[in-house]
Amino acid sequence: MKNVLAGEKKYEKGISLISSFLRKEEDFDKDELKYIENKKGDQFACMSTLSNYYNKFSSINLLIEKNIKEHRLNCYIGGKLRILSTSRSSMLVTHPTQMFEMFMSNNPDFITFFKNNIDMIMPDDYDSEKSEYGYLKNDYGTFFLIRVILHAIRGDFEEVKKRCTAYLENPLKDSYYKYGELHYEFLSALADKDIDGMKKVIDGMMEQKVARKFSNDNNPNYEFYLHVYVIIYAKIALYHGIDLEIDHEVAPKELIDITPLEKYEDSYDFMKDFDLATVTPKEWKEWKNSWNLNF
Repeated sequence: MKNVLAGEKKYEKGISLISSFLRKEEDFDKDELKYIENKKGDQFACMSTLSNYYNKFSSINLLIEKNIKEHRLNCYIGGKLRILSTSRSSMLVTHPTQMFEMFMSNNPDFITFFKNNIDMIMPDDYDSEKSEYGYLKNDYGTFFLIRVILHAIRGDFEEVKKRCTAYLENPLKDSYYKYGELHYEFLSALADKDIDGMKKVIDGMMEQKVARKFSNDNNPNYEFYLHVYVIIYAKIALYHGIDLEIDHEVAPKELIDITPLEKYEDSYDFMKDFDLATVTPKEWKEWKNSWNLNF
């Protein structure tokens, strides 16, 4: 079943990837939990493995089981486990689409977490002496975009405009970054609350050649049937009170909706001590320092 994002081959490959997790064993997490609970081995790696499991379950919930509530709950669990699995020497995200499950959970605590921990997630790259942004030269071109997205979430729109202008004045030309200007055109329009401008950019992202380019090196659990970027950007706009009225096969309005579940539950006891809504950068560092003590 092909769509604007994927041809038959890519779609079937995506289905095959998540279907391998369709019938999970009752004790699928036994080995990882043993290491985590006993603080043996690489506990961060075990948490990361659990995160990957739940992220795949969330896609199965949505695409195959058509259960949005269970989907959002597993997105929450997978997203929080990703945060908990971030070691002292690693970054939470190195690509914007790695935040997708957190957005899809509709849990507002993730938004609060992003706002409160922006510098832990993606440190400020602005060099005031040179008046330049270091991440513009990042090997993958994604660190800079992540920082702009975080500023957009926070409503730091003056900073969003500065960064978007810096990119659009000198966009990266390598084929890997093709159509990359659209990210910054959207975020700049969001900063201006230019609804028509945002809709125009979204229309551009929905063109098949652009949509398929954006679905490469994306989120493998979703990239073959959901336009991850369009949904993320539409949700950010909605958090700022702007409904772009998007309803598309690969970006349906019920998934752009930001209404939270009545209740979110942590699957494991070790998750409960970490409160997304209140944790500070200092407390997050302390969490990291309480694990992998034998490494």
